Amino acid sequence: MKSPIRAKRDVIMKIAKSVKLAFAMAGFGLAVAAFAENPIFQTYYSPDPAPVVFGDTVCVYTGNDEGGTFFTMHGWRVSCSTDMVNWTDRGALILTNEDFGGSAKATGDWAAQVIRRNGKYYYYVTVESSRGGRAINVAVADKPEGPFKDALNGKHLAGPNWDYIDPTVWIDDDGQAYLYWGNPKLYWAKLNEDMVSFDGGIHETDMSRGFSPIGESVYTEGPWIHKRGKKYYMIYASHGVPEKISYSTSDSPTGPWTWGGIIMDQGNNTAFTNHSGLIDFKGRSFFFYHNQKNVKGGGYSRSTAVEEFTWNADGSIPAIKSTDNGVVKPVKNLDPFERVEAETKSWVGGITVNTAGGYTIINHVAVSNGAVYLTNMGSGFYTKVRSVDMRDGAGRIVVCTRGNAGKVELHAGSENGALLVAMDIPASSAWQESSFDLNDAVGVDDLYFVVKQGGFDFDYWYMESEKTAVPQAPYKGVAATVPGKIEAENYDEGGHNRAFYDADRENQGRAYRDDEVDIVDIGDSRCGEKACEGYAIGYTQEDEWVEYTIDVKNDAKYDITANVATAFETSGLQLFIDDKAVTDAVVAPKVDTTWNVYKEIELGSVELPKGEHVLKVLIMGGYLNVDWIQFTDPNDTATSVSGGVRLFVPQAALYNVFSMTGKFLGRVDLGPAASAPDMSDALKRSGFANGMYVLRGVGLSNTLRVQVK
Repeated sequence: MKSPIRAKRDVIMKIAKSVKLAFAMAGFGLAVAAFAENPIFQTYYSPDPAPVVFGDTVCVYTGNDEGGTFFTMHGWRVSCSTDMVNWTDRGALILTNEDFGGSAKATGDWAAQVIRRNGKYYYYVTVESSRGGRAINVAVADKPEGPFKDALNGKHLAGPNWDYIDPTVWIDDDGQAYLYWGNPKLYWAKLNEDMVSFDGGIHETDMSRGFSPIGESVYTEGPWIHKRGKKYYMIYASHGVPEKISYSTSDSPTGPWTWGGIIMDQGNNTAFTNHSGLIDFKGRSFFFYHNQKNVKGGGYSRSTAVEEFTWNADGSIPAIKSTDNGVVKPVKNLDPFERVEAETKSWVGGITVNTAGGYTIINHVAVSNGAVYLTNMGSGFYTKVRSVDMRDGAGRIVVCTRGNAGKVELHAGSENGALLVAMDIPASSAWQESSFDLNDAVGVDDLYFVVKQGGFDFDYWYMESEKTAVPQAPYKGVAATVPGKIEAENYDEGGHNRAFYDADRENQGRAYRDDEVDIVDIGDSRCGEKACEGYAIGYTQEDEWVEYTIDVKNDAKYDITANVATAFETSGLQLFIDDKAVTDAVVAPKVDTTWNVYKEIELGSVELPKGEHVLKVLIMGGYLNVDWIQFTDPNDTATSVSGGVRLFVPQAALYNVFSMTGKFLGRVDLGPAASAPDMSDALKRSGFANGMYVLRGVGLSNTLRVQVK
């Protein structure tokens, strides 16, 4: 695994040779494209949008159309945005029928909606019941993108009943939650606080009033509940097939309802079905629906679109037309000086669709070990990122890729616009950052990543300038001292692929530091004969690494030990200094099956020159917890070891020998041995196996640590 460049990252800011003009909105520096993008997700077919606002983020949950001759829908997906124009795919499938313990049939994963309550995310989904008919199931997760799991252990929340489709959920101001669903009737029920059971029975809405201007219901399916002020809005697909979108209003979440009118009629390549959702976000209002305008799109390959609208002064919803443009003005500019996921985009071109068997499958987004990334990118594939604010200028772009060597060009304004940089992507078997100088990257612009030679995967990118570059640095600004003990959790600052590489990019330990490295509290574990203290790095995978800036006090040969735990027989680690291997790959002994017993192991010895260096710890085989690493000068007359033992030059011939955990192993007469190497040879001749030992002269309080090789 190639380590990131450790040298100081000197940046020469290129002074723009010309001032690029950018369109602006009302002087706020928001780029406005000559055309915007509907549908908003191009890398998968995304029917039945369900937008939800989580603070500063909008997440749109959708189905996953796969084409064919009917509604072949496998699983559910989600993409999120903070600016309403660039959308980040949060994962391939975040939930499928397979997650419901056999209660749901395949390819029947229909419309759904998510809501957050008490720190949990509840996903109400339509399934085809294995008992016949349709049903409403519920899944739960700790994060908006999942992973979701069945909340009812194979049971339906409602159904089976062929009418039971398209749930929508709402929590009112008084804390009461409601669930609505149904075709051709509108059903509703109160949810208990647990969000997975009903408070009372299921109710049928009186469809003879409130759902048509002439008294006969035009309600079809796909309800969406919304509240604005004190008024409730029930929005739904109407008028049969081909469907329109209409709405009714009420002063109560349970009705009675009053007809409001048609919001969206057929036209501009909307599908023969429609399904909508409405949100207010950052003082603006947005209407989501689906069309069939994605590449190879159709009535069974539908995609989410969005329109911005303004409420009428009387609180009514205006008629909204389907457009190609969608949202013209972003909520804010995108900051390229923070990490941007490659799958964050406003548009994707050059898409490949697998149409085998009459189906439509797009495979440009994949997930591996928690990382979502772009893949299967051929020549001509490109992504567009809107309204990128490069401020006074960006000097460099860093891209993270893996796979074959390739070529990518970064253009401004269009896929053939001003060339900011041509990037030769290096081949790499693991994720690797590569840095490229930019030319005239200044101001607010739309950026296009245009693939000229594919064969690689693309994880993320970011830009840097003299002001924004984050260098690798010691934890809290203080280098670890050698000789001495280095706590594993005190790895350098600087982030992913600079100070560490974490494959799954999920902080599974959730202790001590808030980044991607998995740190665990080991207070309930055993370290030798005592309880452990503090933290360790855990949940490790093969080829993950962390780096430490170390301050070596003296030119010397240092012995290295580590305190580790593993439940496997193939876990280990290897050390590097300044990117040069200084130990072999050392396999740690399996001590227990729960990672709760830590054992000190020897890693070898290394000659180190005085001064500052970078220590890299590379995980081999995975599933190894690392508590600390210690460097000791065996010839130092005052080198500390665990337990407060001090080591001194030998002063006697007869010695008691102890293990590193303090266990008495025997007494030896080392004769005239005066140096640590001589004593090591003498111990070996006395029958001691390779390892590290603590020696105390008989009748003396001083101790010495000696390694037998």
